[in-house]
Amino acid sequence: MKKVRSLFFISLLLLTAACGKQPGGTDEPTKEPEITDGALTPTPEITAGPDEGDTALNGEYLRYTFDLNEKHQKIDGFGGAFTWYSDQVFTTGNTAGLLDAAFSDAKMSIIRFKNEYAYSVEGVAGNVGPMVRIYEAAVERAAKYGEEPTILLSCWSPPARLKSNHSINGGGSLAKHEDGTYMYEEYAQWWVESVQFYRDWGIKIDYVSIQNECDFVASYDGCEFAQTETSTHASYAKAFLAVYDALREAFGDEAPKMIAPETMTCEPLKLYGYVREIIDTKPESIYGIGYHLYVGGDSNEDNNTVRYDSFRWNFMDMEKYFGEYGYARWQTEFFRGRGLQTAALINNAMEWADMNAYIYWSAVWPNAAGDFESGELIGIDSGKKVNKDGWLLCADYYALRHFSEFIRPGYIRVGAEVEDKMDFKTSAYVSEDGKKVVLVVINLGEKERTLQVPAEGYYITGSEIYQSVLGIDDSSNNVLYENIGALQAGNTVKLPAESITTIVLDLE
Repeated sequence: MKKVRSLFFISLLLLTAACGKQPGGTDEPTKEPEITDGALTPTPEITAGPDEGDTALNGEYLRYTFDLNEKHQKIDGFGGAFTWYSDQVFTTGNTAGLLDAAFSDAKMSIIRFKNEYAYSVEGVAGNVGPMVRIYEAAVERAAKYGEEPTILLSCWSPPARLKSNHSINGGGSLAKHEDGTYMYEEYAQWWVESVQFYRDWGIKIDYVSIQNECDFVASYDGCEFAQTETSTHASYAKAFLAVYDALREAFGDEAPKMIAPETMTCEPLKLYGYVREIIDTKPESIYGIGYHLYVGGDSNEDNNTVRYDSFRWNFMDMEKYFGEYGYARWQTEFFRGRGLQTAALINNAMEWADMNAYIYWSAVWPNAAGDFESGELIGIDSGKKVNKDGWLLCADYYALRHFSEFIRPGYIRVGAEVEDKMDFKTSAYVSEDGKKVVLVVINLGEKERTLQVPAEGYYITGSEIYQSVLGIDDSSNNVLYENIGALQAGNTVKLPAESITTIVLDLE
């Protein structure tokens, strides 16, 4: 058989018996490989020559492959939104510990902030204080591993003077002049002033989204835009282009890049409807297609669940509508789903939609009840009822961290496939220099398996493994991001039922 040196074969060994008697079975337990101090040298079967490369891939193994030559999207990052309640970060009993969890441990690389410039008073933004402190904390921590955070500034509403309903809340679109034309230029100028204001405070604004959920009528801060200008609604495309031109004129090459249209939906046809005029006029004005996942798949906020596979066709259709333009694809807000479901959803987004960035909605949110599966990354317990720190790490924090800590900006997703598509999801990422590979393997099944990592054509010089068990219905056996060491003898690692495992390989 021809040997392909860039192809890795990872085999999942199906356990014929666990330690202990199996229901309805009398077989003796399978003997596990001996641990030899985390030995990393491949077994003879793994390093077989060109004519023997498949000798380890027999009927007892579940075959998994990834190909370093099959390159997909470059990763922009993973992160969360610090918007409402972000000021409570600084009222906890251990603020430094919270910020460490976000930016030193999970190494979140993207922060989504809320533009509140001139909300109530011209020249002022009420949220700038917490934003500066969070940004500076992120910069300080990211510098220790040679990076700096990426900032996305999203607008929920322009000032009331620019709204048709004269309020930042509720429905309403852009206001009109006396001659009936919409205030696109005034809106664009407000955006220039906003970016300048936050930059003057030291926050590096890298990206902007001119309107959060332009397709949704909110009871809180909001503003509606239409795909095409009407008598009651301003055009999203016209507003976007006005802002783009104003930012380019004001800041030149230092202008923030722009994400569009950041809708409630991830349905590509609807997304395309909002940006079609932009593409026809100035396609270069769009850096990335941004969207949320509240529409376009099945999820339930009341019981905090998501059917992660329900987004499949909308994710896969992204290429049909936007592939030829080379736009990045950013998921900029979503929070529904228990921890294991969230991990599967992120994996699907990376694999099926070629997502470049995944931003969780609520990086911090009030959680006085101490609900582990509550729909935020870090729950704020200002009354310190749960613990003395005044905050707790929630299930989705661990789900995101399995991607965010080691899959760094600039990494490239490579082809990966597992035969058991019912119980397993996986994706693989390689560093720009090709010396580090990160595998994320999600066991959605109810059985423990053993994963073997053969290195076909490469030598593994080191490995780290991190593992979480996040039971969907029963959290009593949860394991929370435990460092379980290196690969064991034979390059193996156990994958518990309902678990997420991140394997970091150093290659020679």
